Amino acid sequence: MSHRPHFIFHGFLAIGLAGITTTAQSPADAQWDTLLQPVGLTAASAQLGPGKWLDGGLYRLNTFQKIWDDWRLMDGTAIAFGNTFLADSNHFQQLIMDAARALDLQPAVLEPAAAPPAADGREALAAALQELHAALHQPLTAEQVRQLQTRAAAVPPAMAAAAAAILRAIPPALAKRDQAFAASGGSAALAPLAGRALAFGLNHELDADILKLIDTTDQTRLAEAALILAAAIDQAPLAWGTDLTAPFTFSWDTPVGRVVLNGGQNDTYPAGDYLLVLDTGGDDTYATAAAATWRTPVSIVIDRAGNDIYASAAPGAVGCGCLGYAFLLDAAGDDQYVTQAAGLGTGVFGIGVVIDRAGNDTYQSRLLGQGAGVMGIGILNDLTGNDLYQCMIRAQGFGGPRGFGALIDGTGNDRYVADDTKIEYASPQTAEHNTSLAQGCGFGRRAHPGDGHSLGGGIGLLVDGQGDDHYQAGVFGQGVAYWYALGLLVDFSGNDTYEGVWYNQGAAAHYAAAALVDLAGNDHYRATLNQSQGHGRDFSTGWLHDRSGDDRYACGGTAQGSSNMNGLGFLWDEAGNDTYDAPPDLSFGYAGDGRPESSCLGVFLDGGGDDRFTGAAAAGRAKPHTRWQQPPLPSQPLARGVGEDR
Repeated sequence: MSHRPHFIFHGFLAIGLAGITTTAQSPADAQWDTLLQPVGLTAASAQLGPGKWLDGGLYRLNTFQKIWDDWRLMDGTAIAFGNTFLADSNHFQQLIMDAARALDLQPAVLEPAAAPPAADGREALAAALQELHAALHQPLTAEQVRQLQTRAAAVPPAMAAAAAAILRAIPPALAKRDQAFAASGGSAALAPLAGRALAFGLNHELDADILKLIDTTDQTRLAEAALILAAAIDQAPLAWGTDLTAPFTFSWDTPVGRVVLNGGQNDTYPAGDYLLVLDTGGDDTYATAAAATWRTPVSIVIDRAGNDIYASAAPGAVGCGCLGYAFLLDAAGDDQYVTQAAGLGTGVFGIGVVIDRAGNDTYQSRLLGQGAGVMGIGILNDLTGNDLYQCMIRAQGFGGPRGFGALIDGTGNDRYVADDTKIEYASPQTAEHNTSLAQGCGFGRRAHPGDGHSLGGGIGLLVDGQGDDHYQAGVFGQGVAYWYALGLLVDFSGNDTYEGVWYNQGAAAHYAAAALVDLAGNDHYRATLNQSQGHGRDFSTGWLHDRSGDDRYACGGTAQGSSNMNGLGFLWDEAGNDTYDAPPDLSFGYAGDGRPESSCLGVFLDGGGDDRFTGAAAAGRAKPHTRWQQPPLPSQPLARGVGEDR
């Protein structure tokens, strides 16, 4: 693996701030000023009203706050996120640094210490394991050292050297982790909290101990530990010899998990605590892979080749960092990843990152996964291939309280499915459909009146680089947010299809901000019921921007640049011959159902092309090459809706 210089780590910060500055001062404001002028607004003044309630948003993030205060930052921020995470997608350290900065953290970049000289990699492997045991206050005896050296002799020198480099990063990372949890009683106090910490990630369950853990965890130190490990992984070469089929095996138990090094045979990894697994090749099966817990706070798996299966019904068993650090790298092969709860790039009071570099892969998870962060960082990154992502809820780029979750896919014709056929999480909006909370979803804990412990949400991000993709969800999916949170879906190219039900495709509710940005392709957007396609409700901003292509939009209810309860909703299609279908009086620049003393705004803008308004929309005020505005609402003088088809 190559290692990039440190200045790359500033990518999100530089691009993001540049995007924010440019957006706030852009000449593009002029087109919004012109559109809003008839209703007495400008782009600068058309913001959420002063009634924004702040008390429910404990831990809300600065990135969210800036967009919440100024919707003009939405587009530039979303695209900056997309560009940055795609550019850094092949490197664990850069991805973690980008995510940490999105969480308002500024961790130091700490490189692993240089390895002492060794005759060959096998000598280095034995020395690294001896150092690890000593650091954990369980030094090896002379007889154990002889056993270790005998076993290490079976390992190819290049693989042994790579393993040694990674192992030498573990003691300093564990020291940083101790600092992160010091105010909670240190690592020794985490054992009785482990199950409850995971329950908070899965369902936002709280008690006094978890509240203390939230308040006292030092997320900066938590990220610094991850960066030490990530640097070692990124720097370790994958050149473990040219023969991927040669069989061999090495196994050694440490106080924090087993180290296993295997050759090209087809291996089976039973459930257990694994500190480090390096596998040269073969079609392998993992019941546990990169599962960090209080017992095994670091868990790393690197598999070079083969059509592998990573599958477990146990929560947190594949690609999950709960109170620790999980890293999984699969370099090649058509792989299957299956988890029930908390996996495939999930961080809960920890950090979990999964990178799959090549192959047509399948990812399945039920609850919390595929790039999900709650009080931590979770990233799933697939570089190439025609991939299938399947989930039920809280997945595919999900950010809970003080969390960052991202699903990044570089290229391929991909399918993202949040199952809405088997109803297990019936939505309050419609019991016939699931609540998905997926595909770029930021989500907070709303507890008013409830138990009173409301927590602002984090950042949920889904980025797709290239390909003709299909997105499918129930309620709350595809660039959505709820409760002081930010949700983003950014698709850079391809003829894409977006299908949902309610609160989809750039929709936000209850003090939140969300966007779907699609930059190229002939796309199809369909939401069967309500409040979608650029919709903001209750002091929220919803944004749908399609830059180019001949697109189709259809929704059964309030949609396509609409808002209610003092929100902001925008649909902006820049170019193409487009088709629109939605209820004419509740879409295309609609605002209503809010407090009379606070603003409410719906905006529809189609920048060009020969467009059609069909179905129910044909009878409304929206017409091709026309500008219109919503009739005044006497009971809500600050509710304004405007639209234009150029």
